[in-house]
Amino acid sequence: MVLVLSETDIAGIMSMRDGVRVVEEALAQHYLGGGVVLPRTSVDVPGDGGAFRVMSAIVPEMGFFGLKTLTGYPGRRLAGETYFAILLFSCDTGALRAIVAGNRLTGIRTGAATGVAAKFLSRPESRVLGIIGSGVQARYQVAALKEVRPLTEVRIFDTVSAKAETFAREIELDFEVAARAVGSAEEAVHGCDLVVTVTASKTPVLDGRWLSAGTHLSGVGSNAPNKRELDATSFQRSKIVVDFKDQALQEAGDLREALRTGAISSDAIYAELGEVITGNKAPRENDRDITLFKSVGMATEDIATATFAYQQAIAAGIGTHIELDGAGMPAMPHVAFLPSREPGPGIGRVPAAARP
Repeated sequence: MVLVLSETDIAGIMSMRDGVRVVEEALAQHYLGGGVVLPRTSVDVPGDGGAFRVMSAIVPEMGFFGLKTLTGYPGRRLAGETYFAILLFSCDTGALRAIVAGNRLTGIRTGAATGVAAKFLSRPESRVLGIIGSGVQARYQVAALKEVRPLTEVRIFDTVSAKAETFAREIELDFEVAARAVGSAEEAVHGCDLVVTVTASKTPVLDGRWLSAGTHLSGVGSNAPNKRELDATSFQRSKIVVDFKDQALQEAGDLREALRTGAISSDAIYAELGEVITGNKAPRENDRDITLFKSVGMATEDIATATFAYQQAIAAGIGTHIELDGAGMPAMPHVAFLPSREPGPGIGRVPAAARP
């Protein structure tokens, strides 16, 4: 039997607090060599302008391995459709155990990674957050940072001011923290303890000269070679920590640009976050250090959070069980094939109107 978990199921069984704890443990185990993670594979869909991506990892401490599939169709996503899905397989038997809706889980694990980074890299008294971008992921970022730091103020900048204003009102209601939209990216950054960029921009939205001493910066949105949120100065002024170095060097457009131009050298990457969590690397030398978490996301986080959700669902009796093996047939049943025949009109070809 395979358990199917919907977005509604996930909402009822996993909080951001859970996500921060699970992601912290998963990143620590990744550094200690407790699993295997493969960099994301991405290909363009011919003719459609979309992208198909696959991420996979083995997390033996939790007893599962699996993969996440996601599709990128900018401006064409529809409410009620599924664009992220995770498959979980048992490390003991190799059997498929769960199909998990991945939209909310992706939001949780991305926000949680930022929260974990801030827990270790930011100053404990950090209270003021500046955030550039007010899309869906921005909410998860605020939720995670609220779990690890005593936020009292959130400043929000978005190129669409109405979005920033709406987001500020929602943040005040949902997280009981003062929030306001500001008129420029610089105003959102200057004097903040914590700064997050979470946009899809292809040109820098943050000038590193704006960063105050002691700030902790999280660059979340630039997770493809053609994206660039942070300028070279941001990297030059910061102690750089990444989630997964191999993948960051392949995908983080702003980091790649800083390396390509010689603004920083490859040894400027101080650590992977797992090294800091386990105490192998010190988080900061003093309170004036500017720290930077360059996040691109990794499959270990996806499989770990999906496994936690699966375990919670089993315990609570949540989700839908389905059979994919033919209602109890043996693993390798005898299959009777239909007799061959000459293809008639349209056989072997799916009419355009019937394609998904």
